[in-house]
Order: sequence, then structure tokens, then C-alpha cells
Amino acid sequence: MRTKKKRTKGRAGAALAVSAAMLASSLAGVAGAGPAAAEPVTLGLDYHCTFPLLGPQPVHVELTADVPDQVVVGEAMPGIVVDSVSTVNAESARGLAALYAVTLEGNALADATLTVPEMPGGLPVAVDSVLEKTPIPASGAFTVKGRGKAPDLTFTQVGPAKITVGNLVLTLTPRTDDGGASGLGTFESECTQDPGQNNVLADFGIVLDGGQEPTQYAFALEGSSTIKASGGTVPLTGGLDAELTGNAITADLTLDPSTAQLQVFGFLPVTADVAFAPEGGTTGTYMDGVLTTTSKVIIRLPAFEVFGVVPIGGGEECRTSEPSGITLTSAAGFDPNTGGALSGTYDLPALTGCGPLTGLLGSSVTGPDNEINVTLTKKERVP
Repeated sequence: MRTKKKRTKGRAGAALAVSAAMLASSLAGVAGAGPAAAEPVTLGLDYHCTFPLLGPQPVHVELTADVPDQVVVGEAMPGIVVDSVSTVNAESARGLAALYAVTLEGNALADATLTVPEMPGGLPVAVDSVLEKTPIPASGAFTVKGRGKAPDLTFTQVGPAKITVGNLVLTLTPRTDDGGASGLGTFESECTQDPGQNNVLADFGIVLDGGQEPTQYAFALEGSSTIKASGGTVPLTGGLDAELTGNAITADLTLDPSTAQLQVFGFLPVTADVAFAPEGGTTGTYMDGVLTTTSKVIIRLPAFEVFGVVPIGGGEECRTSEPSGITLTSAAGFDPNTGGALSGTYDLPALTGCGPLTGLLGSSVTGPDNEINVTLTKKERVP
């Protein structure tokens, strides 16, 4: 019985040792990007990782990275290198040795979130990291070093940004001197971050290049959108006043009121007045001859009329329940000095405030995969 208990403790200690090392290594890959002129930051985090035979066990990890105070909008920034060190205690080393393990290896999938002005809700990032094979001493504590490199990043809007570190899933294998797996085999361990911690690895600002003047453009807009739910078409006219700084676009979008021809019940012709209310500015990028813009627009529907004469709904409060996010992309070769065509698809959320027939009218308007095609034509910008 004594031997069995000692073996159980050895397996649990081995799992804890490997997990601590993997946690440090995997989190190293989720840090942000920046130029060479950067300031070092450190972050310590406590986790509970679920191990074979022992259940949840505490693990502490320290990360060190060079992260800039500011990065320039529109410029590609090379990923930085992040170092981590995990100290494996003597008891864990003994547990690994009891299973004849002489090296550690494996991989980890770490979660992080990058919060930037163009994605204020946060961009989830999953980073898969590989732990360098590490020799295990016969006795005593030892350290495991991790190193990760973030991908190159380009930001399109100025403002504050931050990187937060989340949870982790480990896949771990302690190996014996013949290269085979130890008594633990290969196993997964889920690591959950302890609550109440500051898990922000870095804060930084996204700024314009002080020596870079934006170039201003003004475009007339013309095109149409097809409403998938009923096959109706909405003619589109308006304009786009834009500034290009580096690769980043900021713009003001205007869309003129229009009239849509729809069908209710699949056969009843209905005319709908349509008005557009942009929410915030339009942002985007112009890179390698491709223009991409993103806008958020509330759709208002003041009137629905059967055969164009009999009112059946609408009103001042008739609108989509939330903004539609519309992303338009050009083909390669778009020239901002002349203009060009852009296209995309978007969702129309449920209608609200359109009268007793709101649900019926919504069924002929709302839904996903509505197509939009527009052409931008360069015009002289009005002061």
C-alpha cells in the first residue's frame, strides 16, 4: 500500500511539473506586437490546472515581454519575443524520476484577447505553442524556459489597446530515456485562471505617425442592395468622404433615402421607404491595391404600402433593432484617385416599432446574406 501511495503522488507531481512548464511556454505566444523600441513588462498569474489523480492544483507563471507604449496606425509591426521561466520544485522532479521520465515535451493551446479600437469587444486569439524538450535532473529543482513570438499585426484606428491573458489547455508527455512515454502517458490538462486577478499583459496606444499627413478623398457612391428574404432591390446613392493615413482609412458615409420594391407572402407587391442612419464613422484599410471598409448602419422604414398606395405599416419608430455591420471589399487594383467597385454581404436584424404587422413585414426584409454592390467615383472634395 505504501508503494502504491508513493506512485500516485509521483504521478500527480509529474503532472504538476509539466503543466507549470507548459503554461509558461504557451502564454509566451499571446503577447502583442511592437517595434524594437519597447519597454519590458512582466505579468504573474495564478491558475488551477486539473491533473490526473490529483484534480485541480495551483500553478503560478511569470511572463516577461517587450511591449511598446505606442504603435503607429496602418504600419505592419513585427511580432515580439516573449520569455517565460517556470521553476519545477524538487518534489515534482522526484515524481517524474519515479516514473523514469528524463525529458518533458508537449504543446498547449492558450486563450488571449486583443482589444483595439476597431474591435472594442475584443478579438479572441488562440495560440498553439510547443515546449522545447527539457532534460529532468535526477534530483533537485529545475527550471524550464519558454519562448514565443506573436504574429505581425496592423491596426487601422487610433486609440487605446490592451492584451489580456486567459485560460489554457495542455497536452503533455513526459518521456523515458528510450523516448517512450512515462507511466503518465500523454494527457490533457485544463488550466483555469483564478478569479480576481489583473490579467492584462500590456496596455499601449495606437497613434498616427506625427510626420505623416492624411490624404483626403471624396467619392460619389452609387449601387444597389438585394434583400434576400423577398428578392427586393434597394437602389443606393450617396457619398464617402475619406482620409487615408498609411494603410488606414477613416471616413464619413452618407446614404440618400431610397425606395425598395418587396413582396409579402411571395406575391403581394409592397413599396417600402428606406432611410439610412450610419452609427459612428466608417473605418478600413487600403493595402496592396485592395480597399476594405466597415460601416454600421441602422435601417429606418418610414412607410410600407401595398401597390404603392395602401399603407400597412412603418412610421417614425420603424427600424432595425440594431445596426447592420456592412463590410465592403474591392478587387485588387482599386485606385483611390479614380474610384472603383466594392461588394459584400450583410445581415438585417429584426424590425421593431413598425405597427401591428411588424412581424409579417420583417419576414420580407430581415435575415442574413443580403448582397450589396456599389461603385465609388472620385469627385472634388467640397471644403
